[in-house]
Amino acid sequence: MCGISGLISKDQLQRPDIFAMTMALTHRGPDAQDVYFAENATVALGHTRLSVIDLSVMANQPMLSADGRYSIVFNGEIYNYRSLREELIRLNAETKFSTQSDTEVILQGYIQWGSELCARLEGMFAFAIYDQQQNELFLCRDSVGKKPLYYFRNGNLFAFASEIKSLLKHPVISADRSVNYDEIYTFLHIGYIPEPHTAYKSIRKFPSGHYAYVRKDLSIDFISYRNLLEYIKEPVGGNSWNVIKELKSTLMQAVGRRLTSDVPLGAFLSGGTDSSLIVAMASQLKSDSLLKTFSIGFAESQYDESSYARRVARELKSDHCEFMLSENEALSFLEKYFTHFDEPFADTSAIPMMLVSKLARKEVTVALTGDGGDELFLGYGAYDWANRLDQFWVSLFQSPLSYALKKLGNSRLKRIGFLLEKVHSHEIRSHIFSQEQYYFSRSEIVAMSLKMKSGFETLDYQDPGGTHLNSAEKQALFDIQHYLKDDLLVKVDRASMFYGLECRCPFLDPQVIALAMCLPYEVKKKGQVRKWILKEILREYLPDDLVYRPKWGFSIPLGRWMKNELAYLIDQYLNEEIVEGIGIVGYPHVQNLKNSFFSGDDFLYNRLWVLIVAHKWLNDNVR
Repeated sequence: MCGISGLISKDQLQRPDIFAMTMALTHRGPDAQDVYFAENATVALGHTRLSVIDLSVMANQPMLSADGRYSIVFNGEIYNYRSLREELIRLNAETKFSTQSDTEVILQGYIQWGSELCARLEGMFAFAIYDQQQNELFLCRDSVGKKPLYYFRNGNLFAFASEIKSLLKHPVISADRSVNYDEIYTFLHIGYIPEPHTAYKSIRKFPSGHYAYVRKDLSIDFISYRNLLEYIKEPVGGNSWNVIKELKSTLMQAVGRRLTSDVPLGAFLSGGTDSSLIVAMASQLKSDSLLKTFSIGFAESQYDESSYARRVARELKSDHCEFMLSENEALSFLEKYFTHFDEPFADTSAIPMMLVSKLARKEVTVALTGDGGDELFLGYGAYDWANRLDQFWVSLFQSPLSYALKKLGNSRLKRIGFLLEKVHSHEIRSHIFSQEQYYFSRSEIVAMSLKMKSGFETLDYQDPGGTHLNSAEKQALFDIQHYLKDDLLVKVDRASMFYGLECRCPFLDPQVIALAMCLPYEVKKKGQVRKWILKEILREYLPDDLVYRPKWGFSIPLGRWMKNELAYLIDQYLNEEIVEGIGIVGYPHVQNLKNSFFSGDDFLYNRLWVLIVAHKWLNDNVR
């Protein structure tokens, strides 16, 4: 796991620019930093390395091919690199490897297969290869979007980097920081900014599952090599036992592929279904020593799962470490949370994620996670709401019921009233997600917006046609394509790489995704049991009282803190002077929101939070 950066220009580049961009990523790669500067001075590549596979200096980057024609910078891990290496040697006996790294396999694979390499790679990755002979740059990003890649392009310069902060070190890019206000409003709706957009008009996210050539005239062509929709097929047949057996085998293989490491490896363990299952399988496969596991506990018992994690660790015989999080310790990370993500980001579970990463990094360099289990196996309550809202009888009473609940209900019923608002079909997925997360609905944003153009741009999303998926599964697919990629995986990547910790996600293995996409709905949710098939597998490792327990999630008591320890943020960033000075929403709406929240409408806390995050970011970066 590493940090990458690069430039290609029509004019001669300045060496200090690529050095500054690269050094802004040292947290991602604390073990080595270097740059490649082309002889023609129009191309430069930078790399910061976190050594995981082949710890020798020969495996450092930027890495050049033997003839010097190609140079590569790569961030990620390729889990099938050994089989690809063997295939390359079989195809060409003259192919020689000077390292044991996956980086060199990518480089040799590109020389052998060109862009066809991308579909052969299994792992998480973002990489760039410069062809000196053709004077063109090749970039590629994994299909799930686990590894980040941002880019900037104008008439004279193309730049890319693992994080926005690296791009902003270049003077040309730093001078072109116009705010993308359309996406600020999208942020108020869903709490993150979706691909391909960012908070800046001039900077974009490189699309997942794509590769691109950047030529010397700076033209760029994006080509899709893998689309997650390709995995959707008719449900697999057979009895439940055979389906369980197939998923267990597939997931076990995915976990096994992610145990390859030349540095210490452990796992996050919350005590929930997903992380417990990954730890169970990893412990079974890693028989030579106890697997190190890590968890965060909360002083507030309502949010504390540490006792469950502790029990799971005892059952699975892992070497367990836990950190009890006090309010003061969590609050001390607030400024890092605000600044490290480079653009507005509302997911406060990033704070405990940063803390558990800091804890884990003292013992290991690689950690397995359970990310992806909820989206692939229907673990969220939002999916139940998707099915409810799709029923004909609900649509008959939806509007009057929504109005009545918002006017007459208690805090909980008012929240349901907002969820029951009628929206256009292309907005239903983002609406359900937004209201399950307690963010602003479209109608609220329209009412309070001051910088809106002709219409509010939400995620314009159309459900895939011609599939067997019901509404719950379509909602989950939306989450995989957006929430998972642009929120959850961003959170994990930035929080862990802040401490130079690599996270690997077995649930997001292509073979696991492919199987999950064609499992019948009934094995994902059976009766009232969500993620039924995962729990059935987990029962082989844990007693039922640890398997069948309520889902709590990985969160902080934000609603309570907003009325106490974090109330100062409301005063500081949602006062009349700041709100009117920033000018994205009308202050009367903000004042009404604050009054309602402090009068008992507790569900409004996340609406206030996204406003705080947006106003703080705009105040610090633009004003």
